[in-house]
Amino acid sequence: MKYIRHLLVLFAAVACTHVGAQTTSAAPRSANDSPVPAASRGSISESNAAVFKACAGASTANGACPLDAVFGLFKLAPNNDVLDFKVSNTVPRVINQNYGWILKLNKKTGKVRVLERMTLPVTPKTWGAGGQPYGMSADRKTLSLDVTLTIHDGTVSKSWDVADGDPPGHYLISAYVEDSAPVQFEFDVIDPR
Repeated sequence: MKYIRHLLVLFAAVACTHVGAQTTSAAPRSANDSPVPAASRGSISESNAAVFKACAGASTANGACPLDAVFGLFKLAPNNDVLDFKVSNTVPRVINQNYGWILKLNKKTGKVRVLERMTLPVTPKTWGAGGQPYGMSADRKTLSLDVTLTIHDGTVSKSWDVADGDPPGHYLISAYVEDSAPVQFEFDVIDPR
């Protein structure tokens, strides 16, 4: 992972219209992709739905929590402004391809603490955390970042870039907003055809 970018996503509230496939995995694309049991896909979708439902009934006095989420591909300007966002469960393994998530929150402004954990199918050649402090699992397949993000019009977002040495296969990102249960995103990084 070469860079992590915090994005100003003003159009994200429109993009955050929940569709079940946005926060669940796609089926394996080839024999090299890790198969994902249907129970895993269903349980993540159900878990995310429960997180969103709990947040919808929660008071903002309890802190920020996620109401909805999308995952996909970003096209960024050199200053990190978002030029385009496309919902997708697959990420082309192309150097500098931006991908990540957008969360719609129960608060319109302010700052929010997010713990993000990314797990790869195998250990990458290198990890990049954009100069931020991070934690690493013993097998070096999972990176954890504890970040504070600025809420823009009720949304926060986070992106990564595909870097040389990033493995193809099945990835998992878990985003914990303050004290809420995690929102999870499963996706496949695939070699372009």
